[in-house]
Amino acid sequence: MNQAATARLTGAIPTLASLSFEETIGFYARLGFEVLHGDISFLLLHRDGVRLSFWLTGNRRVPQATSCWLEVTGISALYADFSALNIVPRKGHLEDKPWGTREFSITDCHGNLIRFSEGV
Repeated sequence: MNQAATARLTGAIPTLASLSFEETIGFYARLGFEVLHGDISFLLLHRDGVRLSFWLTGNRRVPQATSCWLEVTGISALYADFSALNIVPRKGHLEDKPWGTREFSITDCHGNLIRFSEGV
């Protein structure tokens, strides 16, 4: 257990469901993400040091029940950029939350909910 006392978590890579890697790549490219790796069963995208991974499913309900949170800086600028792409739903607008963050959300091309959050 000595090593556990010095161990430290340094990041997370959300794993989301995709109905089509081609569609996923196209959607996230609009958000500034690039492909780090892709094969027939696994896709890894990145932007600004943040990575998102995807696995294929044929079940449309799976991505609609999946979400993740991404911490950002400059959330107002990011919100403006994504709003200009017409991908922020009416319920996803930028707002201050009672837990001390500013947040907005989008839903990707297959239904994954992506929340963007910045501490205030």
